Amino acid sequence: MLPSMRSFTRTAPLAAAICAGLWLAAPSQAQASVVGSQGIEIEGPQDRRGFFIGVGATFGATYMTPAQTFIPPLRADFIIGGGVTKRFTLGLDMFVGGYATGRPGSKVLFGGDVEATGFVWRGLYLRGGLGGAGMPSTTGSLSAGVGGKFGIGYEFWLNQTAAMSVDLSYDLRFVPDDGMRHSPMLGVRFLWY
Repeated sequence: MLPSMRSFTRTAPLAAAICAGLWLAAPSQAQASVVGSQGIEIEGPQDRRGFFIGVGATFGATYMTPAQTFIPPLRADFIIGGGVTKRFTLGLDMFVGGYATGRPGSKVLFGGDVEATGFVWRGLYLRGGLGGAGMPSTTGSLSAGVGGKFGIGYEFWLNQTAAMSVDLSYDLRFVPDDGMRHSPMLGVRFLWY
């Protein structure tokens, strides 16, 4: 055998093993980016069918009708639900938080809403919810508030299964013997589909 042929037979398996290792280690198209209707996209229309879970944070300003004051609430959200279609989801948003106020009395805020989210274009969505919340009345005692919210937001895909959304919503609750609570809110969520 010629010397050059011996070198080739020794290095060929090594080169093939290196190429195979690089091919196996390289991320596939699905792992490296999001695939949408236009091919590979940073964010794209995704199939949202199936179970999802998420966490979020929401803050804003609550207007208390009888006291005619604004109090800033801050809350943490836990979201579970499922996608009915690629563009429509139903879920439950459970939250706990409080009001940033120096006044004595109850400052706790907790509750939940059943939510419906419809995606109108790519990640742009409209969301509505109905539910109840435990919140302080103007006298400082804990009261039940019933009502709901409506909002608009945008969802960005971080990879094939995780998404982040930012939304602006208007929360309206009726507290018996205490009037209406008007709360414009800004929120951020992280969801895993």
